[in-house]
Amino acid sequence: MAAFPNTNTITKDVLCLNDERVDRLLQRLSRVNWLSSFAEKNDEQVEQAIKEFAHFFGLKHCEIKWIAEEELPSFLEEMKLEYNDVWPQLQQVPEKIKHQAEQAGRLDALLTLADEVPALIFHHCFDKLFAALGRYGSSVVTTAVCYMMYIGGMACAWELVSDIEGWETNPFLSLIAVLEHGHWPLGLIGNQFYVI
Repeated sequence: MAAFPNTNTITKDVLCLNDERVDRLLQRLSRVNWLSSFAEKNDEQVEQAIKEFAHFFGLKHCEIKWIAEEELPSFLEEMKLEYNDVWPQLQQVPEKIKHQAEQAGRLDALLTLADEVPALIFHHCFDKLFAALGRYGSSVVTTAVCYMMYIGGMACAWELVSDIEGWETNPFLSLIAVLEHGHWPLGLIGNQFYVI
């Protein structure tokens, strides 16, 4: 699969200590075969990656729940962020990253990533997501694209500050691993993390 266009331009604009980390992550994202394992269940590596993500946010007893393909549209309709046990913490992460970037003199780099990375992910993943999910309607495709842009964008933003004490472990890399295995991490409700 082709690499993202202009990743060197982005990382050259960033010009910070972590531009290599960000560039490596962008290259990983460029190789994701989006939803290549869609609706296949019980991948132990995926389950381990999800548990690592949940554990980072203090959820020690997370059960992985694989949903069937035909359950996806109704699941997305019923899923509410206010029922997601990790969402209150996730909501605060962008502001915390922004604060760290500002303190480290990397706010311009962060703003460049925030402008460029979601667009790159959108252009790279849309056709694959549409091919896998188009039969469920534009709402499901849009939701999937937004998830991928959010996960990739947050992972890159975190990498930008990952050399700062307390930020060395990027939990979003676990979700990138899930994407690399061709699955979609849907989120946590109660102690169950849903994935397809």
